[in-house]
Amino acid sequence: MAEYLLFILFPLAIYFGWWLAKTFEIRSVKKRSRLFSNQYFQGLNYLLNEQPDKAIEVFLELAEVNQDTVETHMALGSLFRQRGEVDRAIRFHQNIIAKPGLESSQRIQALLELGEDYMRAGLLDRAERLFSELIESDAHTPSALRSLLEIYQQEKDWEKALEQAQRLEQLTGESMAEVMAQFCCEMAETALSEGDRELARRQLRQARRHHPHCIRARFILARMAMQDGDYQLVMDTYEEIVELDADYIPELLEPYLNAAGRVGQSERVRKNLEDWVAVYTGISLILKLTELIESEKGGNEAGKYLVEAMTSNPSVRGLDRLIELKAQGHLEMGSSDNILKAVTARLLSRQPGYRCNHCGFSGQTHHWQCPSCKNWSTTKTIHGVLGE
Repeated sequence: MAEYLLFILFPLAIYFGWWLAKTFEIRSVKKRSRLFSNQYFQGLNYLLNEQPDKAIEVFLELAEVNQDTVETHMALGSLFRQRGEVDRAIRFHQNIIAKPGLESSQRIQALLELGEDYMRAGLLDRAERLFSELIESDAHTPSALRSLLEIYQQEKDWEKALEQAQRLEQLTGESMAEVMAQFCCEMAETALSEGDRELARRQLRQARRHHPHCIRARFILARMAMQDGDYQLVMDTYEEIVELDADYIPELLEPYLNAAGRVGQSERVRKNLEDWVAVYTGISLILKLTELIESEKGGNEAGKYLVEAMTSNPSVRGLDRLIELKAQGHLEMGSSDNILKAVTARLLSRQPGYRCNHCGFSGQTHHWQCPSCKNWSTTKTIHGVLGE
């Protein structure tokens, strides 16, 4: 009989023991959860009340209680970095790294964040060592490479920057051609400043190998050709730049005309400028053509050309030149005032009359409520040369 009771009670005792353990575990988890929840909201309350020091202490204590708060800590550290409180961000991320039993992915992420903190604080040597170690361990290599690339650009170490850009391109497949060409141009500029023209030429060839359409490399080559007195090469190079990107015309116009003047290529210049007007309507080109026409055919013809050009492409600089030509008597008196007024009206019609003082939204109509930021009574009349 006793054996029979023992046979029945033994499983019950096991079940009761399991039930007690489970109950205490649940209570313990609930207690820890309540403690975590209370401390977490206490920390948030400190943040909202602009008491960051107390909030930091609370969140650091939380990390001791529950490792699941690591992501929260990293986010808070990043928040402090964005606010410019780099010392606090460093403290957060260093505290995370120091935790025993941290998952590998969490540790790597914390190291990346700490590296960003160092960069923001200007501690570039520390950041460089940290990112280099991550790359050597093959951890988050693309992120670390991008950060190293930024560091070397800040330090103007163009050789190392070029090396990192090449590694990043090989690793991710992301094209770094234009960036690498710029690094080569920087090294070419350094070589020129040191009087090593041959090295500069090699760097420029390298730039064009990385990025065949590199505009900057061509500008440097044209400048070197001007110094060498090779004016034909200067003109050819600048014309090639215009074919690649006409937006650079204002930058090359003066040296191009200077080179053309040295070799008596005025007809070639005039034809090219007229062709370029078809693809670039900026005022610099129009004013230069006006100047050429004035020197060749006189002020009246120059005035007629400028009036016609300004009708479709009005600008303040063009208006100033029109007024100058009128003062010199090169515009027909009967129509000049109407032309100037029409150009002025066209310019003013394109200018906003009102701007929101809160977000900067501008327009030609007054709004009591800003259409952009939705604030009230913030839209006011613009003052200045083209305003009130």
